Amino acid sequence: MNRNYIPDHPVIQNMERTGYPDGMVPQVPLCPMCDEEADMFYKTIGDEIVGCDNCITAVIAWDEIER
Repeated sequence: MNRNYIPDHPVIQNMERTGYPDGMVPQVPLCPMCDEEADMFYKTIGDEIVGCDNCITAVIAWDEIER
């Protein structure tokens, strides 16, 4: 090892290894209904979250009426 070698600070080492500084974990939005990671939540008019792309499916209303 080189006598002039100075190791990087642990925060810098962690940034190089993971892309995030120590103690900083990226927060991802989780659906309160299915606990899955989601990009979009669906809300009612009263601002109550009813689900996400993972746990809600779109259906054609006319097809549902005929059942």
